[in-house]
Amino acid sequence: MPMYEYSCLDCARQFERLLPMSATDQLVVCPFCQSTHVQRRLSLFAAHSRGGTTVETAPTAVTGGGCSCSGCHCGSGS
Repeated sequence: MPMYEYSCLDCARQFERLLPMSATDQLVVCPFCQSTHVQRRLSLFAAHSRGGTTVETAPTAVTGGGCSCSGCHCGSGS
């Protein structure tokens, strides 16, 4: 099961949820203020190779909440 990172848009705190991939669109509640106004964060992950180097990479796309960065204001500060 993947670990998803979220930010609460009401109290600005960050938290994680361990959810099956089939449940990524389920309602997520902030554990601090109980708001449902949360946003899944873009997460980095580390991959270790046999050569002993660590490569950090980000997913190529984030979905959920009806936003695809071309269709909303991702990165525009709003």
